[in-house]
Amino acid sequence: MMLVFPQDSNLTKHTNLPDLPACFQLSVLPWTPCIFLWLASPFYILYLKRNNRGYIMMSILNRIKTVLGLILWIVCWTDLFSSFHEMSQNQSKPPIYFVTPLIVGMTMLLATFLIQYERLKGVQSSGVLFIFWTISVLCAIVPFRSKIVYQNGVEDKLRFTMFYIYFGLTLIQLILSCFNEKPPLFSSVVTDPNACPEITAGFLSKMTFWWFTSMAIKGYKSPLENKDLWSLNKQDSSELVVPNLLNEWEVEKSKAQSVNPEEEEEEEEVLLSKRKEVRQPSFLRALLRAFGPYFLIGSAFKLLQDLITFVNPQLLRLLIDFTKQTNAPLWWGYSLAFLMFGTSLLQTLILHQHFQYCFVTGMRLRSGIIGAIYRKALAITNEAKRSSTVGEVVNLMSVDAQRFMDLTTFLNMLWSAPLQIILALFFLWQVQRHTFQYIYTLPLPSVVQTIIIFIQNVWQVLFLKEMVNGGNFYLKLYIYIYIVAYKQTINKLLYIKSEHGFSYLIAYKSVYVQCHVMWLSACHVINGVCVQGINLSGGQRQRVSLARALYSEVDVYLLDDPLSAVDAHVAKHIFDNVIGPEGALKGKTRILVTHGISFLPQVDNILVMVDGRVSEMGSYQDLLKQNGAFAEFLRNYSLEDIIEEEEEEFPEDALSNHTDMVDNEPVVNEARRQFMRYTCIFNASRSASCFEKNLSETLKYIVKFKVYWEYAKAVGPFLSLFICFLYGCQSAASIGANFWLSEWTNDAQHNRTQEQVSMRVGVYAALGISQGVLVMFSSFTLALGKIQAARKLHQTLLDNKFHTPQSFFDTTPIGRIINRFSKDIYVIDEVLPSTILMFLGTFFASLSTMIVIICSTPIFALVIGPLALIYFFVQRFYVATSRQLKRLESVSRSPIYSHFSETITGTSVIRAYGRNAAFVLMSDMKVDENQKSYYPGIVSNRWLGVRIEFIGNCIVLFAALLAVIGKDKLSPGLVGLSVSYALQVTMSLNWMVRMTSDLESNIVAVERVKEYSETQTEAPWIVTDKQPPPDWPPKGNVEFVDYSVRYREGLDLVLRNISLKVEGGEKIGIVGRTGAGKSSMTLCLFRLLEAADGEIVIDEVKISEIGLHDLRSKLTIIPQEPVLFSGTLRMNLDPFEKYSDEEVWKALELSHLKRFVSNQTSKLDLECSEGGENLSVGQRQLVCLARALLRKTRILVLDEATAAVDLETDDLIQSTIRTQFEDCTVFTIAHRLNTIMDYTRVLVLDKGQIAEFDTPTNLMAQKGIFYGMAKDAGLA
Repeated sequence: MMLVFPQDSNLTKHTNLPDLPACFQLSVLPWTPCIFLWLASPFYILYLKRNNRGYIMMSILNRIKTVLGLILWIVCWTDLFSSFHEMSQNQSKPPIYFVTPLIVGMTMLLATFLIQYERLKGVQSSGVLFIFWTISVLCAIVPFRSKIVYQNGVEDKLRFTMFYIYFGLTLIQLILSCFNEKPPLFSSVVTDPNACPEITAGFLSKMTFWWFTSMAIKGYKSPLENKDLWSLNKQDSSELVVPNLLNEWEVEKSKAQSVNPEEEEEEEEVLLSKRKEVRQPSFLRALLRAFGPYFLIGSAFKLLQDLITFVNPQLLRLLIDFTKQTNAPLWWGYSLAFLMFGTSLLQTLILHQHFQYCFVTGMRLRSGIIGAIYRKALAITNEAKRSSTVGEVVNLMSVDAQRFMDLTTFLNMLWSAPLQIILALFFLWQVQRHTFQYIYTLPLPSVVQTIIIFIQNVWQVLFLKEMVNGGNFYLKLYIYIYIVAYKQTINKLLYIKSEHGFSYLIAYKSVYVQCHVMWLSACHVINGVCVQGINLSGGQRQRVSLARALYSEVDVYLLDDPLSAVDAHVAKHIFDNVIGPEGALKGKTRILVTHGISFLPQVDNILVMVDGRVSEMGSYQDLLKQNGAFAEFLRNYSLEDIIEEEEEEFPEDALSNHTDMVDNEPVVNEARRQFMRYTCIFNASRSASCFEKNLSETLKYIVKFKVYWEYAKAVGPFLSLFICFLYGCQSAASIGANFWLSEWTNDAQHNRTQEQVSMRVGVYAALGISQGVLVMFSSFTLALGKIQAARKLHQTLLDNKFHTPQSFFDTTPIGRIINRFSKDIYVIDEVLPSTILMFLGTFFASLSTMIVIICSTPIFALVIGPLALIYFFVQRFYVATSRQLKRLESVSRSPIYSHFSETITGTSVIRAYGRNAAFVLMSDMKVDENQKSYYPGIVSNRWLGVRIEFIGNCIVLFAALLAVIGKDKLSPGLVGLSVSYALQVTMSLNWMVRMTSDLESNIVAVERVKEYSETQTEAPWIVTDKQPPPDWPPKGNVEFVDYSVRYREGLDLVLRNISLKVEGGEKIGIVGRTGAGKSSMTLCLFRLLEAADGEIVIDEVKISEIGLHDLRSKLTIIPQEPVLFSGTLRMNLDPFEKYSDEEVWKALELSHLKRFVSNQTSKLDLECSEGGENLSVGQRQLVCLARALLRKTRILVLDEATAAVDLETDDLIQSTIRTQFEDCTVFTIAHRLNTIMDYTRVLVLDKGQIAEFDTPTNLMAQKGIFYGMAKDAGLA
């Protein structure tokens, strides 16, 4: 009998009609799939036993596969019985005729068993059996061909017939394995209307991520919304992930506590020195046990991919050898080309499975860590909670949990990169005599790339931490303090759930109280309506009126334009939570009179009134289709009135360290999209141009070229061009060096190696050095440009925001402002330059590949067109969908941290009402909601990678095929150069698409920063030619001359025609009902509100003519809400260090704080925690008083400074003011009337006008408004 393994190369290779020996075809080929199935089955059966997905009813598909499996068993054993029959007829047969049918037949029985076992365990598509049938078919192709070629000489008709039946049935089994079984009984697919298609996807679909294509198409056609997202897979949900981690953590803690104590030695010295320390529980071990097994599957894929990486270089070496042999058969070259294509394809599929497992592990890791931290935060003691700020605690679940998630992606590189380098050096050592040709085949560029990516990501995260802890921190505190100190609505420190009011916390109280607070919260006034002395603007009065109407609980509501005077984001909140289809009034009849049109798409019917008559009536879509007055009205006003930026509101106490959670993408309002869609369809005369214009601008969010130009201008136009030029030169030098090296390798064929070695070495060294210098200069210029751009854009934004009037802060959520200074500046400073660097690198790398292949084989240019078309479509699908998924993920991430920061603030209240479980469930739901958009985002990268790398694999195939076709004209060195470039292009193409998407996403940061850098500014800080004298104001005389003011354009006047004169040294009390304009008067003194009419004159100087710093530095205010910075007490008292320690101690003595500070070990260096939380409210108010005493200006304003303190502290403050500010002009907005009864005069305001202004005694005698207030306070 012949040997099993073939040795005759003339039969297998050096012939135009190759074949394998018969014994090889009868043994190795049929055994290969059998060995695979028997090795995989034990592990697969164990896996199925532990992961029961349900029971699948017997289907026609399952019956057919089972019957075919049994027939295959019969076919195989027919061969076996035939051999026994022949042996009984004294016909000698080799053992292989008995062994192979026996093994294959038993394997078919095993496959049939697996078909049924998978059905019982709920497996809809089997990867193991698909691979088995694929290997079986591939191994049967060779004997199938052999029997066709040599069929004329066939003697054994039975075996010949049985083989053809075997081959046909195996092929049918392979085809059937591509189809899925129906879902198991009671599966989530049946009960969930929006289940993820991955659950029912087949093996091929999962390997190629084809199941994601439907979302990619949907995202390309129209903007994705939250309702378009699939439900989160059960195994990825917090419901399973968090308990799993917590259980492992409990096990780890119990192990640490149950360490057996060792016997103690008698000697004391030994006891002190050798006592074994108790082992601390390791959270890392718990993480490894909880998520390690799943992660190891990804690691196995990575190991397999690393090994396959080195197959193509070996095949390329064989291809180069093939080009050297003039008489080599062409089929060998074609086989190598297709083997390289198949290997590349297999490498692509395995690599992306590795990434999928890693990213899903990271996703679960993040869910588990967030859930564990949240549960711990609810159980932590108040004392432990005070040791950290809210921002620091929230950092754990945002920044640190994110770092853990990022770590899983690159963790395998710790062993993978060294393994690849070792293997590369091993193969290089093996072929050291052919180094010049083989150098092209090494995958070292990909190794270096992965290392660089790994380092970059770690470095970026570290830089983010430095950025958060650096200068931006103080910038955020400044903006925060500015807004808190001068907001016209001063909020008491209440714990209020931002989404659903206080109802969670009063679940056990009466329905009356619950409804009361719910109405107020829905109307967005719960923070300000219950506290005396808070100024209500016209919009606030409307909200109180709306809340009052809601509280009446009737069936019909007549709403006369209740949203006219509120800000856009407040209007949206009120509509969504009160008036809208899902609001508190759903089920009630609501008649809404409105001039706004942004909410019309959400109403049931619209009545259009013209001249007192109903001109049109119908739904929003019906009226648009009619194309009448309503549609014309929308065309005229929609662009101005509808466009609003959808952004999540974020609590101010959690924003300082979490500015990457909101405002990530500009979002176009759905109403505008609908309007544009309908008007484009029904306005035939200009539908085509309208559709084309809005397709890119509105639906696809394509960033305008102007934004790129703005960034280029910030970098510097010349420097931008120079950077691109350097990258181009760098690629040119690289191509030149490789071409030169390929020519050098050809010298050996022409026996001129020794003659030209000096010249070859010199030129190659020069090109290499040039490339290194260009890399250095390009990196340096890009770094220079990014620093210059970030500095310029940041400085422009900073200058603008420091000059921004208060009205901007009143109408803009603080989250957006802080986002500009943190997230957007971070993107401009770090993310955008890295993206540009990667984009330029991948672009020129891809371009270089095309140039090299076309120069080697010009006919390749014909292939570029179709591949480029496919590439373009895949790129557009990906960019459109991935950016929208990033937007949805960013928007859904905000509520996680918002809810957590609120929980930290109100932990004691949550515990008191026993609502821990409800809040834990709420947090888990928000995390899962975020993961719903994050998971499709990571799958989109895999979907893209498989398709783009398939294009790259096609480039490898065509480059190799064309090299085989033109081998007579090509040198071996040029073949190696061309194909090696093609092998590297897959990664370049993949990353170029991603960088294009990231570039479009990140460049928006420039647009947002530019937008906020060009907002209207307040008056100059210093007016040189109008500066008052240094001792101004010498007397403190204040005069209001026919003064009127409004908060901003379009709102009613809050002060009307105020005229009064105050002499220096007078003490003026300001009183009035809520909304009378008391706080507005103080804001006007500081010019936080600019006059609509009239003047304010201080000691004969019109304050409107001087600089703001000259004015505000001469005034002092003690606000109702004491504001302290994180830092030392001295810094809070004297931030600019103008005063000596003696003066500071004197101020502390006068403010009754000296004893308290003296008793502190650090004295003036006492650290004030965030917001001064380690001081009582009264102490914080006294610190503000001490700050005012240090400045000692001629004019002092007390804006209800004692409203939040106890009576004792109030008396201390009042006594100090009377003695220390005796010669100063004092304006006091009174909360407690008894504090101003001894004032010089009292100003009574009513509806923005002076109602009474006289001494307290005279006002009491007049028995007017002041008398009534005093009577209510028990003073009359």
